[in-house]
Amino acid sequence: MMFIARMARHDANWWAERVKELAQSGDAAGIARRHSVRERTLIWWRSELERRARTAGPTRLLPVVVTRPATVERDIELVVEAGPARITMRGAITAEHLAALVAAAARAC
Repeated sequence: MMFIARMARHDANWWAERVKELAQSGDAAGIARRHSVRERTLIWWRSELERRARTAGPTRLLPVVVTRPATVERDIELVVEAGPARITMRGAITAEHLAALVAAAARAC
């Protein structure tokens, strides 16, 4: 009688944890061996999760209402992260600057 070993099927969340391990250690062969999975499958999941992150639907932007002109007394830093995009503005930020930042973030998604 012949038995065929079947590998357990794991969901994307499980693979995301393995990909985090891979990012920290860089040892795909060791991680695959430790979790009894194929190294090629681990590498495939890394690229698949990156692809999913890039194509994960539109980012929802919340409306901003300015009730009075904003004046900035001192320099500030504003960082907006949308998916893989990161936009940073430093200094005195006007409403026009903020509008340009929001438009750029929307295009990046």
